[in-house]
Amino acid sequence: LFKSQGMKNPLPRIQMLDGFNEGWIEFERGEAGSRKGSVTLESVLKGLIVTT
Repeated sequence: LFKSQGMKNPLPRIQMLDGFNEGWIEFERGEAGSRKGSVTLESVLKGLIVTT
């Protein structure tokens, strides 16, 4: 995906996203600076299909 968007080296971006997902990179204000919740895969896919 990132290469198709024109990135020559997507590894740093992938590592950053992994860091957020794994919890070892946090927003500046910690828990207060982020929102966490749950959504269904179906609702995410519907949102992507509608916007693309």
